[in-house]
Amino acid sequence: MRLTFILFFTLLFQAAFTQTNCNCNEKEIEFSEGYVNANQLIFRGKTVSTSKGTDYDKVTFSVSKLFKGVAAKQVDIYFDAKNPCVLKFNTGEDWLIYANYKSGKPLLAYCSRSRKNVINTNKNIDLMYVKSDITIDDETEKLSELCGLKPFTNPISENEDGHNNIIPTGSQRILLIIFSVIGFALIYFVLNKVMKK
Repeated sequence: MRLTFILFFTLLFQAAFTQTNCNCNEKEIEFSEGYVNANQLIFRGKTVSTSKGTDYDKVTFSVSKLFKGVAAKQVDIYFDAKNPCVLKFNTGEDWLIYANYKSGKPLLAYCSRSRKNVINTNKNIDLMYVKSDITIDDETEKLSELCGLKPFTNPISENEDGHNNIIPTGSQRILLIIFSVIGFALIYFVLNKVMKK
């Protein structure tokens, strides 16, 4: 009996400390101009695919409306795979996304206004993770008024460098030096003849 009592309290103690708290401070993520300004990338789009990573999982979106930031028509968003509080994504879902960049990649925080659009008569279910009376459609309209719609950028293909600066090879450098010397010599001789006249 004593062993059962100790085992019961050990399991209860362990459950109390391993339980995760996935509640967010609703006041910090209320819709406001300040909250919008605090995020670097805001868009509405549909999930195309998801993939697992070691530190971060990735979800690819087809963006329908870009409110803030720079993005192509299709964008990858990353989220912490090790965090017990994670948003769940399935292909074909309509999402409103708020993200910030970390190490050059858009990162999604669990405690944000990012949420899935669930068609339902209950507004709290519609908002899924954020308890508010504003629906995703209403918030999309407010974002359009506040930020306007931004144009999409062209995606960089894997064959492109992403910039126009090309470092010449060794033989190209030698040719550039030779042509530069010849060019300076020609300019010198032409200026020398003009000055003598």
